[in-house]
Formats: sequence, structure tokens, C-alpha cells
Amino acid sequence: MDLLKNLFGTEQYDATKTDTRADSPDPDPNDVWAFTDPDARDLYAERGKLKELEHDIRYEVMRGEPWQGDELAYKLEIRRLLREGIVRDKGTYWFASPFPTVYQALKPGFIRIGEKLFPFSAGDEIVFQCRMTRDMNPELRGPVRIGRFSRAEGAKLCRDMGGAMKGMQGMD
Repeated sequence: MDLLKNLFGTEQYDATKTDTRADSPDPDPNDVWAFTDPDARDLYAERGKLKELEHDIRYEVMRGEPWQGDELAYKLEIRRLLREGIVRDKGTYWFASPFPTVYQALKPGFIRIGEKLFPFSAGDEIVFQCRMTRDMNPELRGPVRIGRFSRAEGAKLCRDMGGAMKGMQGMD
């Protein structure tokens, strides 16, 4: 499920504000915001809840560790697909923390993460899936979900989901 940016994100929705761009630098494994759509981050900042979102990402999504190699590989693949004109920003972000940008395939292709290939067709939607979500959904073979998503009613922090660590670390 995804959230339409121009309804739930900033009023100044801008397609260049995505978690990954064609010209993005290599991802930093310690960057807590690496997989957060800037419009989602701006929304939490406007509501005075940015520290709460950061805590959720750091301790629920990232499990208190840096981003893993397969997660960083996903980001590099999205950058490649954007450079090649195979995907574009759909104008939405995922309904759950870390609120990654949803991309739409303009042509068929694949995402390679290690030895695994994740094929997609034109029109498919592609989004990052964090390790908590993957722990709860064994059918996810990697940090990516591909499909046709429906609209979500609202956003959720990971701490409010079943597989959460429930904030085992204190607020920074």
C-alpha cells in the first residue's frame, strides 16, 4: 500500500524529491534517512515528530545496526534503473516506516541483488522492504516488493506493527 505524496506529503510535491535519484552518491550504510522519501520526512518534521520517526527507523527498521549489503544493493539498482530510464517516481511513498519512495516501471526489467534477480513488467511498482517486514513475510526473498499497490489510509511507524522490537533502545 502506498500514500499519494500530493495528498499526504508536502504541498510542493516535486518528483526530484525521492529517496534515490539517478545522480545519487553511493549509499551510506549509517544514513538513517537513506530509504525515506523526503516528502514523508518533511511531513513528520512539519508535525514536530521527526525525532520519533528517526528513532523508529534507527531501532525498529535498522534494528540498531547499519543498513545491510542487500539493502544498499537495492538502492544502487534503483539508481541504475533511473539512469537507464526504466523506472520513474510514481508520486507515492510506502505506508510504513521508513516510508520509501515507490517507483513505477516504464519498461520490463529486473533488479539484481547478489545472485537473485527480481523481474518486473512495465507498469509494475517497486518499493524497498525493510528487514522487519521481510522477517514477518518469508515470501519476500529480498529487500524489494514488486506489484501493483493499493492506496493506504494512513502512515504507520514500525513500532506499531506486530514484529516490532517495541523501542528496545531509549529515545536519543
